[in-house]
Amino acid sequence: MQPALDAVNILKTGNKRFIKNELDVGILSRDANNLNVAAQKPLAVIVGCADSRVPVELVFNQGVGSLFVIRVAGNVVGPTQLGSIEYA
Repeated sequence: MQPALDAVNILKTGNKRFIKNELDVGILSRDANNLNVAAQKPLAVIVGCADSRVPVELVFNQGVGSLFVIRVAGNVVGPTQLGSIEYA
């Protein structure tokens, strides 16, 4: 697992690409997706809004399997969400 500051920097860099509309589309390739078949090793766990207008992976320019996203209305973390965070 990467140190937290490294993960934050990766997310910030991806967000800057999103803002500049310079997305790395290579992260969506079949080869990139195949890396996640055997195991799940997300860079970060993100609790985000259930609002469909906020696609977390896109906003941080991350590919399939890079983030473990828990979407919930109101961004409230209760027992169910804590279980999902522990699973991640």
